[in-house]
Amino acid sequence: MLNYSVTMPPSGISFPGNSGYEGPTPTNLEELTLEHEQLAFRQNHLTNYVVNLVTGDYDAKMVSYLAMVGKIHTNKAGSKDIVVPLVQMNALMGFVSDAQLSTILGLNLDAAVKAQTLRAFNKLLWLQNDLITRHYAA
Repeated sequence: MLNYSVTMPPSGISFPGNSGYEGPTPTNLEELTLEHEQLAFRQNHLTNYVVNLVTGDYDAKMVSYLAMVGKIHTNKAGSKDIVVPLVQMNALMGFVSDAQLSTILGLNLDAAVKAQTLRAFNKLLWLQNDLITRHYAA
């Protein structure tokens, strides 16, 4: 992530804090390391999201949560200073999809159950993608 300009703001631009983040924010690219508190905060949120995907009840509350995941990355919710471009959200969904595929393929399941599980999570991530994209189109 830190090696590509598409995921890093240009030098001299501040790094806004996430909604709910109270720690220090980097003031330049050199301060933004993989160990920085703000990245740890974001990684923790991503971990909680993935755990929620695989352990949560799929009800109206989950649909609201999935919709908020899309909305929070725009200026319509969360920090007004943070707007994650849709291309980066799509890259994140690719990462999540790959992590889920890798995990499911590594499970000791019979072929039919593995196929059903893969298809179910594929459908879920397409729904999540729609719930993200709608906040960028509105």
